[in-house]
Amino acid sequence: MATIARENIDALNVALTVTVAKEDYLADFQKELKRYRQQASLKGFRKGNIPMSVVRKMFGRSILAEVVNKELQDEMSKFLYDEDAAIDFLGQPIPSEDQDEFEFSVTNLVDYVFKFDLGLAPQFELQGLGNEETLEKLVVEPAGDKLDEELMNLRRRFGVSEEVDDAVAERDIITLKAVELDGDAPKEDGINNEFTLFIENITDDARAAFLGKRIGDSAVLDVFNLEATTTVDLVRKYLLGLAEDDDREISEAFSLTIDKISRHTLAELNEDFFKQAFGEGDVSSEKEALAKIQEDYHGYFKGQTNALLFRSAQEFLMEKNTLEFPETFLKRWLVTSNEKNTPENVEAGFEGFVKGLQWTLIREKLIKQFELDVKAEEVRASFAQQVMGYFGGQQPEWLGEEMISGMVDRMMKEEKNVRDKFDELMNDKLSVRLQEEFTLTDKVVSPEELQEIVAKIQAENEAQNLFLDEEE
Repeated sequence: MATIARENIDALNVALTVTVAKEDYLADFQKELKRYRQQASLKGFRKGNIPMSVVRKMFGRSILAEVVNKELQDEMSKFLYDEDAAIDFLGQPIPSEDQDEFEFSVTNLVDYVFKFDLGLAPQFELQGLGNEETLEKLVVEPAGDKLDEELMNLRRRFGVSEEVDDAVAERDIITLKAVELDGDAPKEDGINNEFTLFIENITDDARAAFLGKRIGDSAVLDVFNLEATTTVDLVRKYLLGLAEDDDREISEAFSLTIDKISRHTLAELNEDFFKQAFGEGDVSSEKEALAKIQEDYHGYFKGQTNALLFRSAQEFLMEKNTLEFPETFLKRWLVTSNEKNTPENVEAGFEGFVKGLQWTLIREKLIKQFELDVKAEEVRASFAQQVMGYFGGQQPEWLGEEMISGMVDRMMKEEKNVRDKFDELMNDKLSVRLQEEFTLTDKVVSPEELQEIVAKIQAENEAQNLFLDEEE
């Protein structure tokens, strides 16, 4: 068994010397040589009868290197992850700059000595908890007229459309009988069709022709200039009812006669409307309806406001718990652990990397101190909720529990998916628990002000993007 000697350089750096003696690897080396001899195929020799001298000459060096390296890795892993003597390290051990190179000679088996540098995590006691600090909690309040506007939209949504014997007004829907003209007379074999128009979607010319008019009134208009936003193809297909392969030439002028007028009536502020819009028993008056809309606003922005509060708590705790890191080691490790990294981009992104590392260590202590845990069934439940989100949060009749479970099973097979979901749920729990450690004061902002705050933070994050790649 290889031996490992530890030398503490300082509080953040350790030198490890690993000695893999000849007796540590000799038996495995000889075993691997025999296995190669039995399995290797070489021209001129029957399989399994290659002379051992040939096997040693052709494959010995690579076999020796593989066996020694395995012994090294096994013992290093035991040393680093031994629960009884766990080392709180950062990154992974990297070869020391004065490490000797080995030839792995099969004719001269020797002891191999490997030297590694290792960075240690800083040791600290958490500071800043215990309701001594006040943090602002953003509360999104829309303007009063916005609440009225939302209530009006709900009344429109749950209102009814019915035919009226009245003059055309804004927001009405009119059914028109269209006759293609040739000059002032109907065109021979011309188009006769019926279609509807929404007054709020038509052009100014069409609005002037129809507003205030009644059933039976007519106007001659350019059929391709009725709707404010449309195309020739859409007019031919939906207003004139032509097939796609019907390429006949169409006159622009049509006689358009109002055949029906439909009007959407606002839902009355009564029990039926409140039940449809807000659910059974939740709302029974206009005042309660406005309060419910305001509450829904708070819920709609809750994710963003909670994320901002969590960010404020993070920044405060990082300020209270300043940590020192083995910077020289970490920079070397980042370069050696990923071929995409260079000393230049590591230097450029190092400040952001260290900030992320600082929060990771603080987060680990918080989770341990608060005794937080995320169970497997919570991960599954969150994945199931995610699946439901694909269908608007509702479960279609054809989407049975067995199908949902199968989709969740596939998600759970992806290690990265599970790890990301675990972190998401843990951060949710940590965010809720951290709120108990601070005195919170509400700060009212408008939706527009909240978006400005979010946009500013996003811009800052983009400016501080890491310039380096980290290993998974």
